[in-house]
Amino acid sequence: MSRHNTPTPGQAILEGIEWLKMDKAEFARRLGVSAELLEKLIDGTQPITRELAESLESVTGSPAAYWKMLESKAHKN
Repeated sequence: MSRHNTPTPGQAILEGIEWLKMDKAEFARRLGVSAELLEKLIDGTQPITRELAESLESVTGSPAAYWKMLESKAHKN
């Protein structure tokens, strides 16, 4: 297990869902994606595109650049 503190995009999404106190279905609806796509984002099989990063920013308040940075770090490992 890695000892760095940067969460994976999926971990950050789950933290956002918890912080916003909503269920995954509501989060997916607000994000404008299917529940299936949300699960793929969480498990890391769907990359975060610029458009998804912008949607994540509008739902969570975390800047799109943050989501793209997490995506970039996740794929360097």
